[in-house]
Amino acid sequence: MASFAADRDEEAGSAPLRSFAPPPQGSLLDRDVVSLCSRQRHLLEFAFRLADHGHTHVGNALALSRYTLLDLADGQAELVDGLERLLGHLGFELDQPVPGWSSPSPDVIDVQLD
Repeated sequence: MASFAADRDEEAGSAPLRSFAPPPQGSLLDRDVVSLCSRQRHLLEFAFRLADHGHTHVGNALALSRYTLLDLADGQAELVDGLERLLGHLGFELDQPVPGWSSPSPDVIDVQLD
């Protein structure tokens, strides 16, 4: 049994190990909300509505309260719950402004859209 474990460790050493740790939070703050929600159809329209109101990045959305998000979602709590759950999987909470973070300049955003 020990030789099997040793063989298995050698095989694992040759292949890169997959990390289940979330990516660094700084990079997640700069991620745009639309691409974050793109895999969840029910949140996509809500993400576009957030972006239309200037909340284009995860860092912007984190500073919003649940009440503000409910207002932007026209009172649809399931949309806010979905966004809150998605952000929770990334290690974030709503109504959590990020000191020192500022959203990328519009020039950077325009390049990403082209």
